Amino acid sequence: MIVTCPSCATRYLVDPVALGETGRMVRCARCTHAWIQAPPEDMPKRVDVIRPPDEVTPIPPGSNLPAIPERGNSASPAGWIALVLALVVVIGGGLAGRNQIVAAWPQAAQLYDLVGLTQESPAQGLELRNVRQSSFVENEQTIVVVSGEIANLSSRTVRLPNIVARVMDKDERILESWILTPASTQLGPGETIEFSDRFADPPKDAVRLLVVFERKG
Repeated sequence: MIVTCPSCATRYLVDPVALGETGRMVRCARCTHAWIQAPPEDMPKRVDVIRPPDEVTPIPPGSNLPAIPERGNSASPAGWIALVLALVVVIGGGLAGRNQIVAAWPQAAQLYDLVGLTQESPAQGLELRNVRQSSFVENEQTIVVVSGEIANLSSRTVRLPNIVARVMDKDERILESWILTPASTQLGPGETIEFSDRFADPPKDAVRLLVVFERKG
């Protein structure tokens, strides 16, 4: 993920796993400003996989609990593959890195299908670059301008999702948000497209502006 210093707007590429599930204190190497950086909203949560018991305890007579089917002597290869992939997803953050995994190993797409992870991110292969913000006064109103570029890093034409701009306070709470629609609906491989928008009178508690791709569903 890309982290932007709220003080000097310097941007860094950070592994989301390093932020943990609740965020952590980070410091800008350029201006030494420190703030608490929250993890991305789609950060996968860690869960514990419980191993099934070696033996099934018989149900006492008269119990109204449903019967537990007996386990077979062996599991199908597809089942073991799905289990291994599920563990990789949970432990290694495979949900967040699905696109990179499939790009490096195309056969992994079939394994994702086995566990129902066929849904692709609307921003697959896309990257926000050179995101900038500026402000000026017009008709006694403070106008904030946000601009940047969308780059297609993939080898195919990608449909462009909308962009969400969020005004944040010092505690990373969202004070205001709005949708930016790119000028084009799709972007060819290796191409870039600029975007720009403005809004008036930001909230008085605003300290930074966060720009991300809109997620559907």
